[in-house]
Amino acid sequence: MKKKKIISMLLLLGILLSEVPYAPVSAAKKKKTEFYRLNYYAIQSKKQYTIRDVINIKRKSDSYDKAKKKKFTDSRIKWTPSSKQIRIKKNRFTVKKSGIYELTGKLKGKKKDSEFTIVLRVYDKLPGEIPDDVSKITINRFGNSITIIDLQEINLLRQRFSLARYRLDLNLSNRMYCGWEFSIKAYSSEEEVVYGFMIMDSSVISTSPGGSYRSTGNNTTKEYVEELYNKYYVPEAKEG
Repeated sequence: MKKKKIISMLLLLGILLSEVPYAPVSAAKKKKTEFYRLNYYAIQSKKQYTIRDVINIKRKSDSYDKAKKKKFTDSRIKWTPSSKQIRIKKNRFTVKKSGIYELTGKLKGKKKDSEFTIVLRVYDKLPGEIPDDVSKITINRFGNSITIIDLQEINLLRQRFSLARYRLDLNLSNRMYCGWEFSIKAYSSEEEVVYGFMIMDSSVISTSPGGSYRSTGNNTTKEYVEELYNKYYVPEAKEG
C-alpha cells in the first residue's frame, strides 16, 4: 500500500509541475565593440597636436574614408597614451621624444562601444648629427658599397652634414618617401652602426627609421658623398 501511495503522489506532483507556465531564461546579450585604427602617422616631437590635426595629415596610402576618420574627433572619447613621453589633455597632446607610440581611446554607447587606436611615428625637428667617435663610414649605391676609414674624410663628411641645416618635412615623412641615391652608415670602433641616413636628392635625406628631412640652405653633403664614392669605387672586371 505504501508503495502505491508513493507512486500516486509522484504522478500528482508531475501533473502539477506540468501546469506551471514555462519562462525561458535567455543569457544577457554582450555589448558589441567596434574597433578603429590609424597606422603610422608621422608627427614632430615637442609640438602640440590635436586629434583632428593627425587625421587631417595626408598620407601616401590611407584606406580610411573621411566618415570613419571623423569618428576619431568625437569629444566624448577618452584618450589614453601608451607612454609617459606623451602628455595629453582632452584631445590635445605633445610627445617629448622620437619613437613609435600609440594613443588609444574608448567611447561607451548604449548599444555598442567603440575603441580607437592611432599609431604615431614621432621624429625630432632636426635629424641629429653624426657622432664624433666614428671609426668608419660605408656608402652604398645601386648595391655597390665602399668603405671610408680616413678620419680626415670622415670628419669632413660630418661637417658637411651638420652645416646642411636639415629640417623635418612631415609631408614627405607621411608619404613614406622612397627611392634613394646613396645609403650612408657610420660605425663605432666596436663595429656598431651609430648613425644612418639615405640621400634622396640634393636637398632631401631620410634617417633611420624613416623620417624625411629637407635642407633649408646650401647643401654640399650629396656632392661630397658622390666625390668619395667615385674616389673609392672600383667596378668589378667583367669576365670574358
